[in-house]
Amino acid sequence: MTVGNTLLTHLSDMSISANHREREAKRSLSQALTSNEAPSTPNLPSTSVQRTPENDHDNNRPNKCPRIQRKSYVTIYVKKPGEKIYSALCLSKPTLDVVKEELARKYSIPTNMVAKFYKRTKKGLLIHMDNRMVEQWQDEDDFNIEISFQNKEGIFEVTFIY
Repeated sequence: MTVGNTLLTHLSDMSISANHREREAKRSLSQALTSNEAPSTPNLPSTSVQRTPENDHDNNRPNKCPRIQRKSYVTIYVKKPGEKIYSALCLSKPTLDVVKEELARKYSIPTNMVAKFYKRTKKGLLIHMDNRMVEQWQDEDDFNIEISFQNKEGIFEVTFIY
């Protein structure tokens, strides 16, 4: 066997063992994620250590600070075509119902008469809005809006222009 063949054989053995280790690591990780346990390593002997004040190093750590829950408010800025200044709408939940209530309060429209919401893209596409689209809004997004009254149906249509 030549040196080249020996080197080639050695490299292929290394890549096979690397692939095997990678697969085992993925398996251990997926098992840990599905069972909420730490991944077990079959090659290490299991040892059971009782926690005593002598071997408990956690006593030296400071207590964790409680996590501050940030409110899920989303503030959007809207203005009609004739207005120069944007108005802020603070949405307690990013849903169409909350948007409807805030727009009705801001522009003095009866809530039950605001029925349809659309989105007009930069390309000019008119898209019917749903809750999933509103959930994608980020804090401090700004929109131009058109509020039009449909006489036949007796409802208001709101179009958000991006």
